[in-house]
Amino acid sequence: MTASISRADVVGGHDGRAEIVIELTYDNGGSSTISLDEEACLASLDRADIGSIDELVGKPWHVVLPALTSPALTQGEHHARPRHP
Repeated sequence: MTASISRADVVGGHDGRAEIVIELTYDNGGSSTISLDEEACLASLDRADIGSIDELVGKPWHVVLPALTSPALTQGEHHARPRHP
Protein backbone atom coordinates (compact mmCIF):
# COMPACT_ATOMS: atom_id res chain seq x y z
CA MET A 1 0.00 0.00 0.00
CA THR A 2 1.33 3.42 -0.95
CA ALA A 3 0.95 6.54 1.19
CA SER A 4 1.33 10.14 0.18
CA ILE A 5 1.67 13.27 2.26
CA SER A 6 -1.66 15.08 2.43
CA ARG A 7 -0.78 17.73 5.03
CA ALA A 8 2.32 19.17 6.70
CA ASP A 9 2.22 21.74 9.49
CA VAL A 10 4.66 23.27 11.95
CA VAL A 11 3.42 22.96 15.54
CA GLY A 12 4.78 23.51 19.02
CA GLY A 13 6.19 20.36 20.54
CA HIS A 14 5.81 19.21 24.12
CA ASP A 15 9.27 20.60 24.91
CA GLY A 16 8.51 24.00 23.37
CA ARG A 17 10.51 23.32 20.21
CA ALA A 18 9.04 23.21 16.72
CA GLU A 19 7.81 19.91 15.29
CA ILE A 20 6.48 19.05 11.85
CA VAL A 21 3.17 17.16 11.82
CA ILE A 22 2.74 15.08 8.68
CA GLU A 23 -0.55 13.47 7.66
CA LEU A 24 -0.25 10.43 5.41
CA THR A 25 -3.14 9.29 3.22
CA TYR A 26 -3.19 5.74 1.88
CA ASP A 27 -4.58 4.42 -1.41
CA ASN A 28 -7.47 2.80 0.46
CA GLY A 29 -8.53 6.16 1.97
CA GLY A 30 -7.05 5.56 5.41
CA SER A 31 -4.78 8.09 7.04
CA SER A 32 -2.29 8.44 9.85
CA THR A 33 -0.34 11.29 11.37
CA ILE A 34 3.25 11.42 12.56
CA SER A 35 5.24 14.14 14.24
CA LEU A 36 8.89 14.74 13.35
CA ASP A 37 11.34 16.93 15.17
CA GLU A 38 12.46 19.98 13.25
CA GLU A 39 16.10 18.97 12.72
CA ALA A 40 15.33 15.52 11.36
CA CYS A 41 12.60 16.79 9.06
CA LEU A 42 14.73 19.63 7.70
CA ALA A 43 17.53 17.17 6.94
CA SER A 44 15.03 15.03 4.99
CA LEU A 45 13.81 18.09 3.07
CA ASP A 46 17.37 19.07 2.20
CA ARG A 47 18.12 15.57 0.88
CA ALA A 48 14.96 15.65 -1.25
CA ASP A 49 15.77 19.17 -2.52
CA ILE A 50 12.51 20.52 -1.08
CA GLY A 51 12.64 24.15 0.03
CA SER A 52 9.42 24.37 2.07
CA ILE A 53 7.19 22.02 4.03
CA ASP A 54 4.35 23.19 1.77
CA GLU A 55 6.09 21.35 -1.05
CA LEU A 56 5.67 18.06 0.84
CA VAL A 57 1.95 17.85 0.06
CA GLY A 58 1.40 15.31 -2.70
CA LYS A 59 4.84 13.72 -2.31
CA PRO A 60 5.22 10.02 -1.44
CA TRP A 61 5.74 9.28 2.25
CA HIS A 62 9.28 8.05 1.74
CA VAL A 63 10.47 11.67 1.29
CA VAL A 64 10.51 11.93 5.10
CA LEU A 65 11.91 8.44 5.62
CA PRO A 66 15.43 9.73 6.41
CA ALA A 67 13.92 11.56 9.41
CA LEU A 68 12.53 8.24 10.63
CA THR A 69 15.77 6.32 10.10
CA SER A 70 18.23 8.91 11.37
CA PRO A 71 21.39 7.39 12.93
CA ALA A 72 20.53 9.26 16.13
CA LEU A 73 17.54 6.94 16.53
CA THR A 74 19.87 4.09 17.27
CA GLN A 75 21.46 6.20 20.02
CA GLY A 76 18.20 6.55 21.94
CA GLU A 77 16.93 9.85 20.52
CA HIS A 78 13.40 9.97 19.15
CA HIS A 79 12.81 11.99 16.00
CA ALA A 80 9.33 10.72 15.20
CA ARG A 81 6.26 9.59 17.06
CA PRO A 82 2.71 8.73 16.08
CA ARG A 83 0.06 11.37 16.71
CA HIS A 84 -3.48 10.51 17.59
CA PRO A 85 -6.08 13.15 16.78
